[in-house]
Amino acid sequence: MKTYTSVVIYICISTFLFILPSDVFAQMEGSVYSVTGRGGVGTTFVTDYQSIGINPANLGITKNYRDPKFTFGLMEANVSFSSEAISTSELLNSITDYKTTRFNTDQKNDAVKKFSDKTTTVDASVMLFGASMKLPKKWGGVAVNIRDNIHTRTTTNEFAAEIMFFGAASSYFPKLKMANGDIIDNPRHTGSGDLTEEQRNQVIGGQFENPDDAKSYSEVLSGTSAKSTWVREYNASWGAQLLETYDLQIYGGIGARYLQGLLILDFEVDQTGTWNSPIFSSSFVNPQDVLSATSLSNTSSNGPLDADNRSMGQKIINPEPAGHGWGLDAGVTFVIKRKLRIGASISNFGKMTWSGDVYSINDGDLASISGQGLDNYNFLINDQSAFQFAGTNSPLDWETKTVDETVDLPTVVRIGASYEFFRLVHVGVDVVLPQNDAAGNLENPFYAIGGDFKPFKLFSFSSGLNFGGNDENINIPLGITYFARKGGYEAGISTHDVLSYFSQNTDGSTISIAGGFLRFKI
Repeated sequence: MKTYTSVVIYICISTFLFILPSDVFAQMEGSVYSVTGRGGVGTTFVTDYQSIGINPANLGITKNYRDPKFTFGLMEANVSFSSEAISTSELLNSITDYKTTRFNTDQKNDAVKKFSDKTTTVDASVMLFGASMKLPKKWGGVAVNIRDNIHTRTTTNEFAAEIMFFGAASSYFPKLKMANGDIIDNPRHTGSGDLTEEQRNQVIGGQFENPDDAKSYSEVLSGTSAKSTWVREYNASWGAQLLETYDLQIYGGIGARYLQGLLILDFEVDQTGTWNSPIFSSSFVNPQDVLSATSLSNTSSNGPLDADNRSMGQKIINPEPAGHGWGLDAGVTFVIKRKLRIGASISNFGKMTWSGDVYSINDGDLASISGQGLDNYNFLINDQSAFQFAGTNSPLDWETKTVDETVDLPTVVRIGASYEFFRLVHVGVDVVLPQNDAAGNLENPFYAIGGDFKPFKLFSFSSGLNFGGNDENINIPLGITYFARKGGYEAGISTHDVLSYFSQNTDGSTISIAGGFLRFKI
């Protein structure tokens, strides 16, 4: 009987493996590495184009005539990875030792236990380009940037975890096909033990003697989900001075953004086995791309599937979006006696509409698998042939229909205050309050205290602490920024919680890093 690859499982697991490293900190701080270094304190700190999405009023602030008139930057990023399955040390080791690390059977069994019914989240905020310019004093300053925000959350049940690490040799299949052509009984299926290392290396496929014994995808994937979004922002903001007296200056600002939804994926099989697999497609997840890779017919019940056959570079520069939206920001900053700053802003007020084709498939039976699974925890660098699926049902029936779904953006209000001591120390506090329960927003108020310490002209150090939001822990951030002697170049790197890199917690991990190395001032 002809077999057919399960595109849904392929997309589910490939999403987990290949989308960039989720917590809300990357979204709340944007791509501003200095805010990450202060643990989220930014309402009265941010300047130039880094004010976008935090407090546009600060674009109007000018300290003195030496301030740069023009600032621009490229490729500033804030990435956070969190997993309930593996510890920080295991994650870091997998990144550095992936070429030499190869799991044995016991380590693979341990990996299956770790990832069963566990969630992994990834957030990335990447500013592709940003620029700001000071206008004549009366008119303040303007800024623009282009920023991509990627969010992924994946939960794997025991079956998905076993397939990830054992591939065809998982306990699901009673028969195994070996490299020499022999068909042998699978000891994992009967519970009588494991294959030897030599045998496992020879497995090329798992199968059923009677195809009718195969289970449906919804049965074996119960409790598995994969949810991802990729949104590009085109931002513009303006800020100016509203009032000036000897001891008080008031600044106000507004911002607007146009949003392109480049990708949205929503795959889920609940605990009862209810199958839900809508995929809003775009240039980056196209059914024909997946089907072509698996030699399937590129058609659906509604006719041929459209495809975007351009290069990845062309797609990134000029994507065909799956959604559109808009957002607004507004802020105000009070500067009292030139040292004390008090600010407030509202960010991300707006809506996003996902529109386009929804692709769903029938719930077929999983009849065979080829590949030997993953050999370590480095999911970002692996062989796609580690697992390939095939089913016994009729040719996959793609159902396509055009839909529109409008959702609120995750709106927040920020309130902050800070004080600067002799240009040496600048400390402050921020409170971030969620204004709705939109996807990606904070669950609870977020509190942060932090600041910058600049003992040298060339370097500034940042730290603080924060708690609340979606995190029950107290986090200790750390950042360092380099300033060229004449102030024309700046670079920095930071982490949301420096302690996570040294954590002995064996039940999960959270690591984050933010940085920018192409920031120039004129």
